[in-house]
Amino acid sequence: MKKAIVVSLLVFLAGGAFAQITLKGELYAGFEIKSDFNNETKANTSHRKYGDPYINFNVAAQWEDYGLKFDTDVVAGDPFTQRLNGLYGWAGFLDNAIRFSVGKISDSIWITNLDPDREIYFDRITGMRIEYGTPLPGLRIGAAFPAQDFEIEKFAKKIILGASYINPMLNAVVSYDMGNNGQFLFGANYTGIPDLTDAGIEIDARNLATWEAPVLGGSLQLKEKVGYRVMRPLNVSLLMGQKFFGAPESDVELFFQPSASYRLLPALTASLTLKLATPDSFGSTDIHVTPCLEYTLKGMALLYAEYELKLSEYKKDSYHRFGVGIDIKSF
Repeated sequence: MKKAIVVSLLVFLAGGAFAQITLKGELYAGFEIKSDFNNETKANTSHRKYGDPYINFNVAAQWEDYGLKFDTDVVAGDPFTQRLNGLYGWAGFLDNAIRFSVGKISDSIWITNLDPDREIYFDRITGMRIEYGTPLPGLRIGAAFPAQDFEIEKFAKKIILGASYINPMLNAVVSYDMGNNGQFLFGANYTGIPDLTDAGIEIDARNLATWEAPVLGGSLQLKEKVGYRVMRPLNVSLLMGQKFFGAPESDVELFFQPSASYRLLPALTASLTLKLATPDSFGSTDIHVTPCLEYTLKGMALLYAEYELKLSEYKKDSYHRFGVGIDIKSF
């Protein structure tokens, strides 16, 4: 979980209330050299996960029953850009059993993150969202309403429904987006089991209303992950994925990704990830080999040095890449 810097400022407003101001920032930057098998070599300032260097900054003001948040990215790309992720407010009622949010909402509550490279969420929207904490401990349900169309009929067809359940052994989320041709999301992670570092499943279905259409046809993607601590410094894991398409005679996409990490020193970890992927049921295959070194700095920051080799049956897609960079997840 990402940590934040919390500064309790004595902000005294006209209403006589004090606000807790939470400041959080993240920075991702890197440098890499990438070469394909036609001896074309390029150097660029690219981060291993996020590409162009960028800084995220957000500030939230929290009163007892309500709050405001501003969330933005500054991307040092070509062109240099700023992205407004969120500008919204929320209020709690009945001891926060009911929570109402409105504006450009940047924090998703119905989210899966089984694969650290691909977060999936439906409710980061411009509009409004309402959540209800049910009498069953850990279970919250809700609905979100994008604000693009205000005609009642169109408005009702774009509702996003969701629920989350959290207890010491299981975290689960389910969400259904009635708009965008119909989308469904389910994720579950088992927690609290000794030496089992990961155990989860993710289901992501898109374009359900046009499932068999040749254009904008439906897809169903499954991911499963399990990780295990073999001994205190050694972890191993396996991430697998399958993607099926509604269009007749479509190929199945598959990938298998075993990995292992070993803590060499208290702050230094070495890892190796292998990935075998096929977009057409093994008609062709891509192989990725990625060794990596990570050095953890004080706080929520690390340095990395990573090499990636991609071997593809289509030679033009093969390359090797070396990169170094820094992640600062809280400042």
